[in-house]
Amino acid sequence: MKTELIETGALIVRAHKGTPFYEAKWRDGRRRQRKRRLGRAWLEPDPRGGWKRRRGRVCRGYLDERAAYREMARVIAEVEAEQQIAPTKREARFEDAVEAWFAHLEFEVRAKPSTLAGYRNLLAHPRSGERGQRGARIMRAFAGRKLRSITTQDIQRFLAGIDREDVSARTVNIHRQLLHSIFEHARRTDVFALRDNPVAGTRKRPEEGARPIETFEPEELRAIAEAARSSLHRTRPAHGYSEETNAEWQRINEQDAALFIVAACTGLRLGELLALRWSDVDLKAGALTVSRAMSAGEESSTKSRRPRTVPLAEQAATELQGMRERPRFTSHTDHVFCRPDGAPLDRSAVRSRFIRAQEQAGVRVRRFHDLRHTFGSLAIQQFDLVAVKDMMGHSKLTTTERYLHSKPRPDDVAKLTGIFQ
Repeated sequence: MKTELIETGALIVRAHKGTPFYEAKWRDGRRRQRKRRLGRAWLEPDPRGGWKRRRGRVCRGYLDERAAYREMARVIAEVEAEQQIAPTKREARFEDAVEAWFAHLEFEVRAKPSTLAGYRNLLAHPRSGERGQRGARIMRAFAGRKLRSITTQDIQRFLAGIDREDVSARTVNIHRQLLHSIFEHARRTDVFALRDNPVAGTRKRPEEGARPIETFEPEELRAIAEAARSSLHRTRPAHGYSEETNAEWQRINEQDAALFIVAACTGLRLGELLALRWSDVDLKAGALTVSRAMSAGEESSTKSRRPRTVPLAEQAATELQGMRERPRFTSHTDHVFCRPDGAPLDRSAVRSRFIRAQEQAGVRVRRFHDLRHTFGSLAIQQFDLVAVKDMMGHSKLTTTERYLHSKPRPDDVAKLTGIFQ
């Protein structure tokens, strides 16, 4: 990522699904960090790393560096002008608190893009003509209201309304916690100095316990991979194709099969697999370095924000070795699992193909994430708890302890029998 500093901000190059774009980042008049996407960048990958300017005239819809600086100055001036008419603390409305909270999450907490996307979905405004209670619940109830006018009774009525819908207690609690976080942030003296958090006086709904962990048997994994390798999970039109198209079709099939095996044998999250590059793969040492993940289409750090090394089982190493022999996309900076243009795979497409591969293999359909649970449940049988925690990248040991139920204790029956003798 390249960053150029100017007096009022920084011009940053980011990439979304392989396409670079310029982004402005600066601190506004209230010392709050801001950022805005400016537009697609007239850049291409540099073999030595990073980005370089494309050749030729800049096409319409793209920005070169000079134009990006001009656009950044315009955007900063526009936002600063809006700041001059920002609401006072007493006049602030609910959506002002939401905006301030998002800025806090993005720049102070540095929440993942996928986390921000999930919150934006919950805090979306109702679309024109939209009916019903499920869409944009929060904004439908509180948008336009003065922040200080919202009471605990208002929050209680809102949550009670969700209670009456056919949703889980967890869904109600997610809305409650989200509102609590927004109002708690608004209590800061440098934000809106709200005296009380109206959500604090409401009750959290009792939730059901965690559902049992789903796993795959090794023979099921082999059957799923074979279904993918044989192209049973992808429907292909019945007419002729060129030799190049046929080769690319088979490459994707082989890649899907390898992806499913590597996921089960390493326990990597789907986002970590999609961000994996060949520079992270050490076949001689038999290890993977996990230092990044795809989040809402953007490359980010891992969930724990710490890199880790995962041992590479022979089954996974064999799959990766086969992929290393493909004619394209094998340089250090290339993604291991990629689309025909070299960009990272689409998360939803991978999940859909995994479901179809299971159906064609004749096994019970489970989630892609259950491949990670499979790794954890099998690894705990041979490794201690701390080792499994480190391999899976868990922040807390309590998360890893879920897999202890899979660790066999053959003497339990004899012990229990002895108690009743």
